[in-house]
Amino acid sequence: MNKKPFVIFGLVLVLLAVVIPFWAFERDGNTANNDGVPPEDTPGKQLFQTNCGNCHTLYAAGTDGDFGPNLDMKLAPAGPAADKTAVAGIKTQVLTALEEGADSPDVPGRMPAGIVTGAVAEEIANFVAHYAGEG
Repeated sequence: MNKKPFVIFGLVLVLLAVVIPFWAFERDGNTANNDGVPPEDTPGKQLFQTNCGNCHTLYAAGTDGDFGPNLDMKLAPAGPAADKTAVAGIKTQVLTALEEGADSPDVPGRMPAGIVTGAVAEEIANFVAHYAGEG
């Protein structure tokens, strides 16, 4: 009996089962890159992912939370993203939510106060203010 068909089948099986999924993960699923976030904003992105990403969606952070509002839709600036007044307003709004908590009309106490504080809260608020609505 000829072994050539079995060898070809084995190679195709390895290709489909190992190489293609590995390639697809490296191409689309690698979260190590910053997807357009400059290095100086990477700490804010990482802090957002760790502390906020389970609940909130934010395209620039690569998160799609399940519970909280989509911050790209909720906090997108009305004018150009470079407008310093809009960025400052969003930053203040995020800092207030982090420090005082945020209630949803249908679920009071949904986001408790003090999840993060101090420099961490500042870094997250700055990141969200600059990147909300870019998705």
